[in-house]
Amino acid sequence: MGLFAAKNAVLVAAQLGLGGPATRLLLHMALECFDQDRDDQLQRRYFAGRESSAIALGYLAPNNGSEAAHHAVKRALRELVHAGAIRRVRMGGRGTTSEYELNLDSSRPPTLSREVNEPLPFPIRGVN
Repeated sequence: MGLFAAKNAVLVAAQLGLGGPATRLLLHMALECFDQDRDDQLQRRYFAGRESSAIALGYLAPNNGSEAAHHAVKRALRELVHAGAIRRVRMGGRGTTSEYELNLDSSRPPTLSREVNEPLPFPIRGVN
């Protein structure tokens, strides 16, 4: 879904010097969000629950609902918010999940056009 957001998430994580768990969670969030607005869902919005986020950090079911998984998700989210990679849009509770906006580019990069009959350049052996 968020192919272009995910590509940019890798770059953003490296630029911000994020730790491993925060990087994994940011990449997961980027893959789950839409690159462009779609119907009533805004682009770059992540609203999956804690259990889904815990799976991205390596806590498989049934451990993804454990207290350790909950704390790992909280630490990773805190790092992402503090670094400016994401922004909390809505607090979760009472049956609703938190919602985050990813602060990265998810637009489709421009494509280069080529003439159909233009030959593809191949390297010549022995020439640098």
